[in-house]
Amino acid sequence: MGIVIALTAVLVPLIVIAAILFFVFRGENALIAKGRERMAELTQRIARATPAQATVSSSRTLTTFEGGAMAFVELRLDVRPSSGAAYAATTEWELNTSSLSQVEPGRPVGVKIDAEDPGLIYPDVTWATFSRAYAARRLTGAPKR
Repeated sequence: MGIVIALTAVLVPLIVIAAILFFVFRGENALIAKGRERMAELTQRIARATPAQATVSSSRTLTTFEGGAMAFVELRLDVRPSSGAAYAATTEWELNTSSLSQVEPGRPVGVKIDAEDPGLIYPDVTWATFSRAYAARRLTGAPKR
């Protein structure tokens, strides 16, 4: 009888802990998979986007990272699609801080316009990438900063 109680005292907590860990890791794996799906969707959307030209009307460094070498920059652009009227759009890009002069007001910049949402403006330059954090907020409907 003492052995049964001792085994129960050890096995029950182990089973409970194993069950908790199973559900925690299962949930984390689902979040990771969802993140990968969103990034794959973003890659496809950028590939389908239409090249255009824009002029920077304002830029604001939101934060820097990687020891100050990289920056998240919010841009207000005057976008000129190849067909249709020009319009203003706001976007966020990641770029090396040495490239900040490329996004000064008045500077022309190559962009790509999202086919599904013309308000999503991707960089069409080698010195910048579209902010994944901004994409996550825009594509999931999360509140903007």
